[in-house]
Amino acid sequence: MRIPSLLLLAFFGGLSLTSLGQTPSSIEATEYDPGGDRWFVSNGSSLLVTEDQGENWSFFGEAEASHGMEVMNGVLYAIGQNVIRAYALEDASLLGTLAIPSVGFLNGLGNNGAGLLVVSDFSGGRMYAVNASDPTQMTHSQLTGNLGLTPNGVVVDAANNRAIVVCWGNDADIIAIDLESGEVSTLVDGTGLGNLDGIDDDGNGQYYVSSWSPNRVTRYNADFSESETVLTGAAGLSSPADISYAVELDVLGVANSGSDVVTFHNFGDPTNGVEEAMPFSAVHSGNDMVVTLSQGETVEVVAYDLSGRECLRRSEFLPAGRFHWSWPLGERGGLVVVRCSGNTVVLR
Repeated sequence: MRIPSLLLLAFFGGLSLTSLGQTPSSIEATEYDPGGDRWFVSNGSSLLVTEDQGENWSFFGEAEASHGMEVMNGVLYAIGQNVIRAYALEDASLLGTLAIPSVGFLNGLGNNGAGLLVVSDFSGGRMYAVNASDPTQMTHSQLTGNLGLTPNGVVVDAANNRAIVVCWGNDADIIAIDLESGEVSTLVDGTGLGNLDGIDDDGNGQYYVSSWSPNRVTRYNADFSESETVLTGAAGLSSPADISYAVELDVLGVANSGSDVVTFHNFGDPTNGVEEAMPFSAVHSGNDMVVTLSQGETVEVVAYDLSGRECLRRSEFLPAGRFHWSWPLGERGGLVVVRCSGNTVVLR
């Protein structure tokens, strides 16, 4: 048995994998495709897709994406090194490209479901509108001047004809931009969070925002007057970047740029949307692997060598507590996958 491709990609980030036909890089964004019931993840020089929430990944044709992605009207729009590309969802064929002159760093992407994209220029401090009603002939216009902020993730609130943008930096702001006038208003003047990255809505008037400092996903109500923490590092977050809420599933996908792992979090129970903390943790410490359980659970450990070959597989029921196991790979290189209660931790 060979390791699933995304885990290989996470481990061999700097090596050329001829057998996979790509040179993988860090993940940055994830996006749900409701028509295909699948998730995309940007992967530097390639674009990956999974139909089973990360159990198995494959390449989405020859598509590429380094940052934000949006699915709209049968097309996947993806930012790749400052170029917006449109790919047909049915076969991954390239339909069109758009390069906006003089931008610094295109990062976040949102859509209104009716042919409009909104993109942030992270280092240029500006926002742009993209007419994608014809993906083969995309055009753009500048939506704002320099905001004096560092705009990052974007979601479009079509009902109110505005883009909601989260910003990078200490005590970062959340702003709204009128899509007709370009007028900017502040929704949250200082969130108390550092380095906001992704934002999406759940279709029920609530917004989810990822932050790096601390590792967290925060949920806001419709007017951003109330907030609550719904995910932390205990749920597997590690520098959570762009996020995507699958309204049809009530599942939030998070691209964790710190671990190169996409995590999936179920918010399906409307009476209790706060996800329980991850029931276990696992770390590589010296010559040991330390597993900590909050309650008795079955833990599966699978070790892979540098070629991706499975070297060891062990499954044990362990009571609550902390356990020190000898590092399964000894002096060899490779990675170890630890699974418990549907959660996965990858150790190197």
